Amino acid sequence: MTAAPQTAPRTVPAGTLIDAATRILRRVGVPEAGAARTARNLVTADLRGVETHGLIRLSGYVQRIEAGGVAADPAIEIVRDHPATALLDGGNGLGAVGASAAMDLAMDKAAASGVGLVVVRNINHFGAAADYSMTAAEHGMIGFAATNVLALIAPTGASVPMVGNNPLSFAFPGDPPIVYDSAMSVSTWGRVLVAAQRGEPLPEGAFLDGDGRPTTDPAAVLDGGTLLPVAGYKGYGLALCVSLLTGVLGGWLSDAQLTGHRPGEPGGNTAVLGAIDVAAFTEPAEFARRADRIGAEIRTAPRRPGVDRVWLPGEKEAERERERRAAGVPLAEAVRADLAALAARLGVELDAELR
Repeated sequence: MTAAPQTAPRTVPAGTLIDAATRILRRVGVPEAGAARTARNLVTADLRGVETHGLIRLSGYVQRIEAGGVAADPAIEIVRDHPATALLDGGNGLGAVGASAAMDLAMDKAAASGVGLVVVRNINHFGAAADYSMTAAEHGMIGFAATNVLALIAPTGASVPMVGNNPLSFAFPGDPPIVYDSAMSVSTWGRVLVAAQRGEPLPEGAFLDGDGRPTTDPAAVLDGGTLLPVAGYKGYGLALCVSLLTGVLGGWLSDAQLTGHRPGEPGGNTAVLGAIDVAAFTEPAEFARRADRIGAEIRTAPRRPGVDRVWLPGEKEAERERERRAAGVPLAEAVRADLAALAARLGVELDAELR
């Protein structure tokens, strides 16, 4: 496959992108708080270099709202409530709205009980999981976030998808925070979408076509293909664990019961958000000191030949975010054009950098 010529991305301030995405979502009926939180989630992904979960997703969100598949202004309800746990119904709203409400509640419960765990069902795609775990870390807590998605992974030895690639994230307070965020597949569905958009091949060893054969062609994956789990059966097992902790624990849909998320259909996703108050277990300052010391020891570990630096989980993304907050976010021309067309259709005036 020959890659299509690429126009150099223009650089846009993060605040400009958040404002544009917020106003676009407001125009299709999303209340101010939910629009701003969703916009922040998308742009945070772009800031950290996770473009598969960034503004490339916005037009899909808008399309699903307009088609009735996503509720623009959902009523989030508490279904079950206990001192350290809760089950919420997200009202089929945007994933970032329901997941943020769940993490806020989890942190409140952790502050009172030491640990807070909240499952929120009946939501839609919630973006990068690290956004929620980092929210807890910013408040001095350990954060956990995971969600189920429609079945995209073929279990070890199978040729058809049975479980989602079900991302999970942990964030630990420190300087910088240690942040782990990974889907349970070698690559992601978002990578397929980006590769298809750019006319690029996919990495080898990450995807199967509709007949269960390895492929690097994004079109073949989009036509009934599947993702392969990271680390073979280990990744498949972790994906199944997330499925049980989300859709099954929440009394909602399992991965295999989720649909292809056609525009007019509800997403039906479930997420689990957790927060641990470090002070319930040890002195926060001591925890941070030890975490920082462990991080320093890892960074200075003897390196293999040809390796310039040993990174902590999330450290590359944190450095990229600092750089992009200062210099602006590189926005691929296809994403900018998509954003401009969406704004023009909805009558939203964009700043000059985006037109």
